[in-house]
Amino acid sequence: MQRLNLTDSQQRDALTYEPGQIVEFHRMAKGAVRRGVQEKRFKSGEQWEVLRREEGAVIVGKDDVEKQLPLDQTRKFSVFEREKITLAIGDRIRFTKNVKHRGQKFLNNELRTVVSIDEAKIILDKGEIIRAGANLHLDQGIAVTSHASQAKTVDQVIASVPVRAFSQANEAQFYVSTSRARWAMHVYTDSKVALRDAVTRPSKRLSSWELLDLVEQDRTLKAQLARQRAKPKKQQQEIAYER
Repeated sequence: MQRLNLTDSQQRDALTYEPGQIVEFHRMAKGAVRRGVQEKRFKSGEQWEVLRREEGAVIVGKDDVEKQLPLDQTRKFSVFEREKITLAIGDRIRFTKNVKHRGQKFLNNELRTVVSIDEAKIILDKGEIIRAGANLHLDQGIAVTSHASQAKTVDQVIASVPVRAFSQANEAQFYVSTSRARWAMHVYTDSKVALRDAVTRPSKRLSSWELLDLVEQDRTLKAQLARQRAKPKKQQQEIAYER
């Protein structure tokens, strides 16, 4: 599932919701009063599907039960959209949130390998069974961020550190990336000189002014790289004209 990252005001507005979206509660929420009747509470971890909008309210459903979404308690739930993920035997998947599924627990950033697939279920490398079509927080496990790679070890690491990501680079982040490999580490970037400066920055928390300064430095660097890349093209054009 893909989180929509709605603002608080957007979540309070019934017009934001579309049928098929998934509402997941991360805190217990009091049920709304619907047609003069106090509905039962929503429990933490529950997922409800948006069914329709009804007279300024949002109606959600789960296991053939319909309830009104408490739009005055938006801090207690998040809204997601379903996304299809195509899997085959041997694929690596990554859980993007702590998940409980049919009595099984999966941790955020945990990596698993698909070992079997049929119409009803997917079996993972440690014997876990996932029901096909379940609303889970999954992503492909081919590439992960340096933050998500903490406490993991692999034979070989390929790190992509483009100029546009330099504002998030620092000595701690780069150490985590480079120390994941047993045998080999490969780094790809579009400016080795600038990368050296970026990964030697202390990892302390920065003020808003310091962050703005880093963003401005990145913009300047990108402009310089763009000019450097344009020079060979200009030279080629001049040579062509001379011929």
